[in-house]
Amino acid sequence: MGSGGVQYKAEESKFPNLKTSPCLFKNLLFGLMAAFSLCVVAVMTWIISKSAYQVKTSDTPENDVISAAYLLSNMDLSVDPCEDFYQYACGSWVRNQWKDDVSAISLEGDQYDEKIQKYLKEDVLDTDLVSYKNVKLIYQKCLSDDTDVTDVTDWIDKVFEFSTAEEVMNFAAELGVFVLYEVNVELSPLRMDPISWYTMGLNEEMISTLIDGLPEDLGQKDNVLKFMNARISLEPQSLTETTINDFIEHTTFVNLTEHFKTFGLAPSDVILADPRLIQNTSTFFSNNDNFADSGEVLKFLKTYMGISLQRQFTRLALGERVVEMCYLSFATTYFGFTVGSLMLDREKANYTETLATVQEMVSVITEEYRQIVRQSELLSQEGKNSAISKLDNLEVLVGAAPWIKNDTHLRKLNFDGELDESMSFITMYKLVNTFRQRGRIQDLLHPDVLGLWEGTMGPQISLNAAYNQIKNSITIPIGAFIPPYFDIKWPLPMKYGALGSIIGHEITHAFDQDGMLYDSRGSQNDLWSSKDSKSMKDEQNCLIKQYNGFGHQDLLINGTQTLNENFADNGGLPVAYKAYKKAVKSQKAFKIHGLGLTPDMLFFLSYAQMRCYKYSYEELAFSYYSTDYEIKYSPPDFRVVGPIKNSHHFLKAFSCSSNCKMASSQRCKTL
Repeated sequence: MGSGGVQYKAEESKFPNLKTSPCLFKNLLFGLMAAFSLCVVAVMTWIISKSAYQVKTSDTPENDVISAAYLLSNMDLSVDPCEDFYQYACGSWVRNQWKDDVSAISLEGDQYDEKIQKYLKEDVLDTDLVSYKNVKLIYQKCLSDDTDVTDVTDWIDKVFEFSTAEEVMNFAAELGVFVLYEVNVELSPLRMDPISWYTMGLNEEMISTLIDGLPEDLGQKDNVLKFMNARISLEPQSLTETTINDFIEHTTFVNLTEHFKTFGLAPSDVILADPRLIQNTSTFFSNNDNFADSGEVLKFLKTYMGISLQRQFTRLALGERVVEMCYLSFATTYFGFTVGSLMLDREKANYTETLATVQEMVSVITEEYRQIVRQSELLSQEGKNSAISKLDNLEVLVGAAPWIKNDTHLRKLNFDGELDESMSFITMYKLVNTFRQRGRIQDLLHPDVLGLWEGTMGPQISLNAAYNQIKNSITIPIGAFIPPYFDIKWPLPMKYGALGSIIGHEITHAFDQDGMLYDSRGSQNDLWSSKDSKSMKDEQNCLIKQYNGFGHQDLLINGTQTLNENFADNGGLPVAYKAYKKAVKSQKAFKIHGLGLTPDMLFFLSYAQMRCYKYSYEELAFSYYSTDYEIKYSPPDFRVVGPIKNSHHFLKAFSCSSNCKMASSQRCKTL
């Protein structure tokens, strides 16, 4: 199904008859407006299509009209916003999509990626930075039809000749390939993550195909499937940072201490991303009777490594996704900062103005967050002091690192050699991957170069903002500077409604059920006293109960699993609203020219429209309701509706009565 037909099950099982709706009298008005507005939308949409993205004006009457038309082209004006605000904001956008399983940001992101790929396909010039030459060469060689995979075949043959588990593991290290686990070289301190079915992006059919391509079927298909499906407890818990000594003790079939030495690592250099990883892997091996035989373990490792090598290096696993894999796996993953530098070099016209605008937004939002904390009825004075201290020490990374055009830094981070056009793709990949796994691990991500940007590899091109608990920092990448998140031409209410709420969302993560375990310096110390913890837990339970009642047809959200993101959504919207109000006061007199849409309406519409999506029922069930893996996010429409139902500012903006569908009998808070 599409995104229509949403059921807000916390209130009632289906939509009320509009004849009995308390908002009946507004429906006639909206209906009469629809015909006129749709005609205007057609004209305004044409204007939008003719307007250059590089226009450097903002908050002008002309841009107000264009911005309003952008919103109106997505709206369904036949729907009462007080009854179903998501459908009101996104209804026309959904109808206009010719295929399922798309979102507003994914469509814009595709165009954004295509633009970057265009730059990567440019001719390699003598005047290019060495880093630019390297990333262009490996991307273009990856795409070429004559990619030679002979080396990979030889590597797999060699793996199947080994007689011990140590030989397999150490050869994997030589190639820069991890087996059974993955050391995340994007963060410092280094973290060990599990390798699972989901993270490898494989399914049973693909695994069967990959095994058929191995020198010998060692009868390990079922074991591979079981291992990749191994699940860990998903209940929230306090995560204690630890070294991997416990993991080593449980993994008795191979000497991991010696294995780590091949990377120049000692166990004390690495912590577990999640201590439950021990349970995930060790339980799998200890509960499998076959693995009491070391020969069976060796067969498993050979099969698993053979699959890993094929997946990473050959088109057998890539299939029609080769372009995407060349871009995502090789270019942006291994050359993240370099690709960001190249993008900025080509798109620098608007960067200075946009950067200044977003930095000002962050400043205003952070100050409003302090005001919310000071006025909080949930926290004691001690709790307020702790929260404000965390806000005062929050580091904000906006756009790109200041050294992003320095080729020496880029080469130290992404690849310090020089690739040559005569090299095969496999040769290039091995050189770059070995540097990535060994050089960067041993230098622990070059803190002398990265500074606060440590742990945010390639932030320039990501579309996703992020909060780092250990650094107590947020990153707002330039990838977030595109619609439906941001446009320099938009009036302030729209800027704050979309990107402003995202900024508020990331700051709120500092106080969610995981963030509260870290203090203002990023150390693992409880942020709250027992009294404040109880108050926060009560409000979190309110959100859990509220979201447990949301769903589509027979599907219901897991409010416990999605709590952190729901908490951040419900903290981000109100602080962005307060910040927008403050920002508008500091600007020139504001008058909207957008066909009857007030500034407050613009704010909430831009908030909703960044979540417009159209999913089939199957994709919706898999992405947001599956029990096979941990679901962190609520469906996009409920990321709109949930915070809206907890906002009295929304009811006022759209003149909604207290018993309309978008109102809630009990509003949940975050602070």
